Amino acid sequence: MKPRGEFWELAACGAAAGGVSVWALAAAARAGWLRALLDLFPPSTWDAVTWALIPLLLLVPMAVQGAVVAAASYRPRLTGRAAAGGIGGSLLALIAAGILASTALRRLSPSLVGTFARPLPDPLILGSATLLAGGWLLVAGRLFGSFRLRRAALALAALGTITAWLVARGWVLAASDVLDRIEVVAFFIAVVVGGGLGCAWLVARSQGPDLTGPRAGRYNVRNLPRRPERGEKGGESIPSMVRK
Repeated sequence: MKPRGEFWELAACGAAAGGVSVWALAAAARAGWLRALLDLFPPSTWDAVTWALIPLLLLVPMAVQGAVVAAASYRPRLTGRAAAGGIGGSLLALIAAGILASTALRRLSPSLVGTFARPLPDPLILGSATLLAGGWLLVAGRLFGSFRLRRAALALAALGTITAWLVARGWVLAASDVLDRIEVVAFFIAVVVGGGLGCAWLVARSQGPDLTGPRAGRYNVRNLPRRPERGEKGGESIPSMVRK
């Protein structure tokens, strides 16, 4: 596969891993599981524990991104490097989004901002669901060496998302309601876009094994067994066979 295609596949894998991790954290917070975790500590230490626990929990999606992208690239030793790329990319995306939002709010009227923002939720839900599903199909295709699955990942994800939207729209909306706060949505987008690109960029820059090998859906001629030459050990020459 060409390096550019390899980069975008890894970016999609990282986006899927990070997006699902952020959604899982938001769902856990909404269900009260994080409060249950806090109850394991004495009440007098809750303030200190909260200041330490929140940053650690916010780093979980990037850690998952790093592990998934490194595994999908067949270089698990790069997990830490990929996680660092996810952290850096997410921070850059948050900063860029903040600058863009503040500029738009200063220069555009509230009515115009509302006109543009009103139709955004549905396309954002459909696009995010397609990206997450397609990314996980890419992860499966790369780990199992299925080139056909990798090629059809986006189409299958789009078909599944549209089917779910038409058949069980209420369930899809209920799942998206977990990301019901603007700061959670901003963190989700930053991890999906910036974290995914950051992970893929650092992993793609690292020199590793040939990504056109059998597990990537291609055959590497250098990995095939070499045909023995005449007279070499392991293969009989024609004169020796005639003498027998």
